[in-house]
Amino acid sequence: MKFLNLTNSILFVGLMSIGVAAQAQQWYHVELIVFEVLNPSDNEQSPTFTLQDPAPLSVGMANKVIQPAENKNLGDIAQRLRNSAGYRVVSHQSWQQAVGNRNRAQAVAIESERVKGQVRFHIATYLHANLDLWLQDGVRSVESDSFHTLSQPRLVELRRIRSRQVHYFDHPRFGAILQLIPVSTPDQVLSNMTGPETYSLPTEGEATTAE
Repeated sequence: MKFLNLTNSILFVGLMSIGVAAQAQQWYHVELIVFEVLNPSDNEQSPTFTLQDPAPLSVGMANKVIQPAENKNLGDIAQRLRNSAGYRVVSHQSWQQAVGNRNRAQAVAIESERVKGQVRFHIATYLHANLDLWLQDGVRSVESDSFHTLSQPRLVELRRIRSRQVHYFDHPRFGAILQLIPVSTPDQVLSNMTGPETYSLPTEGEATTAE
């Protein structure tokens, strides 16, 4: 009888652990626009630098924690920026990823000809976004069709955000617009899973404690 009680206790703890893991990760559709300010009030030169720790994830990667996705929600905002004489869209990217607690957060690399950096998301009662982006500010050579970087204005900000809302991150030389929308867990990810962990989505407006 004692052996059965011990076995039941172990099974109960195991199931509780799986349940905590299931609640710790939520899937979101992430959409990010980065745009340049064409006539900035701040013309101070910024030093060039290289990120010391490369991000383990990248846009376009497909695995158990990230999947590629199409731009679909911020198209009107991107078009208005393109139509404006004061701004230039330099990056518009989307993907879907699992977001968990701070300890499990993995950075996603953001890379194009004009934008470098990474973004990271985690849940600590509420959803948080951590952006570290820099603009490749320079000139293009007509002869070689190459871009020469002169400076790298940097935008670094950690902020609590809400899903579905559009969030603006400001810098004198450029800006970023971000939106995260809860989505169902991709079927491809579920079919490739080998462990017991599953994913669930919180009720809209409900805080999910992950720490």
